[in-house]
Amino acid sequence: MCGIVGFWNLDHKKAQPSVVERMLDRIAYRGPDDRGTWTDGPIALGHVRLSILDLSERGHQPFLTADGIGVLSYNGEVYNFREIRANLELEGIRFFSNTDTEVVLYALHHWGPEKAIPLFNGMFGFAYFDRRTETLWIARDRMGIKPAYIIQNSNLIAFASEIKALLAHPEIVTEPDLHALGSFLTYQRLEGDWTPFKGIEQVSPGSFLKITPKGIEKFIYFDPIRDLDVERILQAQKEDPVKLIAEFEESFRQSVRMHMISDAPLAAMTSGGLDSSLITAFAHEFKPDIVGYVANVKGAIVSEEQKAQTVGKYLGIKIRQIEVDREDLLRLWPTAIWHGDLPNCHANDMPYILVTRACREDGIKVMLTGEGSDELFGGYPWQEKTYQMWRWRRWHSTLIPNHFATRFLGRFHPWLRPINLRRLSQDPFFRSEQLDYSQDLLRQASVLDGGRRLTRTSALFDKLEKVKPLEDRAFLARVLEDWYANLQAVLHRNDRISMAASIESRPPFLENRLLDFALHLPRPLKLNDGKGKWIVKKVAEKRLPHSIVHARKLQFPVDMGTWRTAADLLEGGMVPELFKWGTRETQAILERAKQAPTVIHNLLGVELWARLYLRNESPAELGEALLGLNRKHGVARVG
Repeated sequence: MCGIVGFWNLDHKKAQPSVVERMLDRIAYRGPDDRGTWTDGPIALGHVRLSILDLSERGHQPFLTADGIGVLSYNGEVYNFREIRANLELEGIRFFSNTDTEVVLYALHHWGPEKAIPLFNGMFGFAYFDRRTETLWIARDRMGIKPAYIIQNSNLIAFASEIKALLAHPEIVTEPDLHALGSFLTYQRLEGDWTPFKGIEQVSPGSFLKITPKGIEKFIYFDPIRDLDVERILQAQKEDPVKLIAEFEESFRQSVRMHMISDAPLAAMTSGGLDSSLITAFAHEFKPDIVGYVANVKGAIVSEEQKAQTVGKYLGIKIRQIEVDREDLLRLWPTAIWHGDLPNCHANDMPYILVTRACREDGIKVMLTGEGSDELFGGYPWQEKTYQMWRWRRWHSTLIPNHFATRFLGRFHPWLRPINLRRLSQDPFFRSEQLDYSQDLLRQASVLDGGRRLTRTSALFDKLEKVKPLEDRAFLARVLEDWYANLQAVLHRNDRISMAASIESRPPFLENRLLDFALHLPRPLKLNDGKGKWIVKKVAEKRLPHSIVHARKLQFPVDMGTWRTAADLLEGGMVPELFKWGTRETQAILERAKQAPTVIHNLLGVELWARLYLRNESPAELGEALLGLNRKHGVARVG
């Protein structure tokens, strides 16, 4: 795992290595083991290396082909590199190292990016320059596990693993994108390629860019809506569930084994939840002495540490417990935002910071994590609620679609009103009690997110038209929507927090074969009898305690009111300035926001982000300021 940077001077000025070095300085923690730069006229590539495969100097990057014509700066792991290497060797390619980097380079150089990139099974963000055609290619993996950002102006195209590296380039100005920030305050995430910085975009998951002096072309090689084959879902509905469970079990076993390929020390994040515990159980089969890590947040009602120790005792492995004080949540909040480049931050970011730091101190370089299971296999409460809501809608519209009593009763409860299914299919995830004002919300959402979310959810619902009954169709659409939305935020957090401590995190649930399997799995294999992740639980029942497998899913055990103590930071802060609020407006907004912890959390996230990136305040100083406000108002309760 590594960090990449680079740029192309469109005005043909010679690229200065000192500029590349300056960009690399910002993300040096992503690769403390080695560092390299390469320039050729107006083109520059840079790389910092966290050595995982082939720890020798033969893995130095940017990596060049033997003739020096192909150049690669690569971040990630392609786990099927040995099979790809064998195929390349059959075609006459000879290799210098044992790295996957060299295999990726020659696959791109020999077969061409259009053929090679869809073959890669893993996580990656890379830049490849082909001197034969003077073409720069930038790509990300299918689900966007590894990051890549790009900016273009009249004189320059620049790219990097993190936004802060782009901002180190002397010709890139740090400016906020108020449209994106407004969207974040509404949805608690940014849509599509947006970032909070004007002109800077993320490269879309499952895509690659072809860059020449003539411009930038974008190619999508994986997209869930486009690549969904509804006929396969319909066929799977007829399959014996036992067969599908066995197929998932074997695929998941192989994925865990694949994700354990490493020449560096490896451990598992074992929070006591189903997903990380199941990964730990499979990893234990291949590495009996594997160690699990867990954060113990003091004062939490639900103890992740106790659940993790239960798993450890059951499997016979050591669980390393990292203590997290309640004040750590506030003290490390600015640090989490700094590393993320975004206002978005979840309460478990801060304990994760301490866990990954402890891993690094223990010599661990690779961590297996459970991200992706909830999104792929239907583990979130809101996904089940969508199913229940649409089941009611179908029953309601079938039995009493326009009955006078329905209209009469609808005066007393919106769920009893006649349902316009055609209208609702345009935005299938609105709850029925929102129908009276949903048109206003639709217009607002269209302005805030460019209409992307509404277009996408409508397309998902349409694509799944053959799936019956109606609630199954809505449930699968809701789950797939989370591939685009929630999962992106989770993966962003996972990469940034782990890499801040020079740790490579690997999510076995997001292997290519499992992605395809989950994409075409019918609802009963995901949600069955009110239980989400049904197929995952069936496999886990063989390997984990019943109390772990069938525990109710809980959010991270932090009272959102924790953030309320820091609300004073907003008075005279950056948020009123950015959104041009007057004194009265600010006071009125803050009074209302304090009654809604999620809102105050989002506002403070933007405030901290703005102070870090627009005022250049330090994470440590802001952390102390938050602690001071917390002590002033009384210690925040956790649990």
